[in-house]
Amino acid sequence: MTAVQNERSSSLAVLSGDSSSIPKLQAQRSSTDAALAEIDRVIPEAQRLAPGAPDASVPDFVALVASTPKVRESVDRGETNTRSVDDFYKRLDGVLPTGLQILAKSTPDSLTATKEITAANLFDMAELHSRASALGSAGIVGGRLLTSDERRTVTQLVGGYRNQLDSLTPQLSADGRARLDRLTHSAEWKTATESEDLLADRGTIEVPYAEWRSAEQFVDSELIGLFRDHLYDANAQASVSANQLLNRSIAAGFGIALIAISAFLLALTLANRLVRRLHSLHTRSMELADETLPAIVRRIHDGEQVDVAAETAVLDTGRDEIGQVARAFGAAQRTAMVAAVEEARTREGFNRVFLDIAHRSQVLVRRQLDVLDIAEANQQDPEQLELLFQLDHLATRARRNAENLLLLGGEQPGRRWKDPIALEQVVRSAFSETNDLTRMSAIRLPEVRVLGLLVADLIHLLAELIDNSMQFSPPHSVVSVHGNPVGRGIAIEIEDQGLGIRFDERERLNRLLHDPPEFQEMALAGQRNLGLFVVGRLAKKHAITVNLQESAYGGVKAIVLVPSHLLAGTQPRAPLPHRHRQTHLAPQLQSDNAKSRTAEPRSAEHRRPAEEVRRAMSSFQSGTAQARSPFPPTNK
Repeated sequence: MTAVQNERSSSLAVLSGDSSSIPKLQAQRSSTDAALAEIDRVIPEAQRLAPGAPDASVPDFVALVASTPKVRESVDRGETNTRSVDDFYKRLDGVLPTGLQILAKSTPDSLTATKEITAANLFDMAELHSRASALGSAGIVGGRLLTSDERRTVTQLVGGYRNQLDSLTPQLSADGRARLDRLTHSAEWKTATESEDLLADRGTIEVPYAEWRSAEQFVDSELIGLFRDHLYDANAQASVSANQLLNRSIAAGFGIALIAISAFLLALTLANRLVRRLHSLHTRSMELADETLPAIVRRIHDGEQVDVAAETAVLDTGRDEIGQVARAFGAAQRTAMVAAVEEARTREGFNRVFLDIAHRSQVLVRRQLDVLDIAEANQQDPEQLELLFQLDHLATRARRNAENLLLLGGEQPGRRWKDPIALEQVVRSAFSETNDLTRMSAIRLPEVRVLGLLVADLIHLLAELIDNSMQFSPPHSVVSVHGNPVGRGIAIEIEDQGLGIRFDERERLNRLLHDPPEFQEMALAGQRNLGLFVVGRLAKKHAITVNLQESAYGGVKAIVLVPSHLLAGTQPRAPLPHRHRQTHLAPQLQSDNAKSRTAEPRSAEHRRPAEEVRRAMSSFQSGTAQARSPFPPTNK
């Protein structure tokens, strides 16, 4: 460890600009490498003498040794500072006292342990002095005054080693106290301490640098000598204590052997009986915990009626402590079963009420939509038609909320399509279920159709994501929907221009979308992302991937990947109409007017479906609102 201290002093000097210390530094590095190799060699021996004791400090020491070349290279290149170098060598030197303290904890003799701890403290004290001397020397050879931070550090180090020296003096042997007394009354001690006080106060010294360094090196060697003398004394005490302990152990061993032989026969009989009972209790308890109890809980959660008394097993009928433990296991088993039964009943009751409310709401909304469909079909006034559509739009959103309740209750909404539907129609249906149609922009939607079994859930999923984008973005900004084919299907991108969300919050929401928990778990955790929870449920049901990313505008971009197996292929476009030349426009208009006047009203069987009418009215309302708005949104 002296080699480490010397290398630190030279490294700090070179780092401060003292090129004359470079040859000395190279030699000291070789000495340090040899010392570290020796420590590495004796580590296995120390582990053998005290198994497990030094294991805590060995990984730290190995890591520090491995980083030594990098630190040296940074010193040679001048790419580090004195604080970092001092901290590294402090940790490298700190491995020794740490190992001594760990060894002291494993020492059976208290006197030896005390001496070993004192030796570790003496080394800490010498290390503080060496650090203070090295920091002061680095500033002086650099031809500058110490900075305020460096003076503060020197003050702490000097005060630390002097206080420790005062507190450790009573614990030294007579020879150690005599050696310390000679040191403190020497001229070198006076020169070193007075210069240390000046360094802490003014950042410089008054004596020549060579004289001061000679005094500091003398004090260093004496403090290390105190540490070595005390460590040798601790080792000698350990040897004496070990011999005494060995003699006492041999004497006690004969007595214990006689007692052990006498007790062995009795213990053998009792042990065999106890082992059999404990083994039986262990086997039945593990079977109960791993198999029986989980199976009963699953049956209860599945709605099966369970007789708690009949399912409870008796583990042991003894009256001793083992029997008491067995009865405690049985009581815990019965309590768990009763609690599971009550929880399942309560959950089932709440779920039934929950679903009943959802069904009632859904029926009312469906009736309301049917009435609105009839009113829209019979209304010709655009103003009244727009008002009816607003009511239709609110009812459509209410239907989605009712479907959310059904999904949370474990059921599926009743809307179904048998035939594939164009993706563009699906997206427009999702538009019709959102807050503000005037802010929507759908571009680049591929001409593919979605299987009928997916249509309702995909509309619901897209509407929830679009609603979120509208809610968390400026009221006059555009929410755009893009779509394009990818290798695994169709990617639908919903992008807003809001403020976005933090990275950690976005990652949490992505986990919720990829693997939604049970509803009761989310409710107990206090999470309120109900819409995204429904999106996650629907996505998991159809193997759809939903991922939230940061958009180019700083907002959020939701990417919905619909797998290829849920698509029905492209939908052929209708042929373009043929152009017919005519000489006059008026006769044609008259003919059209005549046809319109004589046209019969559309029969009920030719009336368009309500969803198609709702999508058309959605576009109508969007265009009307944009024309009237003083702040029409701008497409991206």
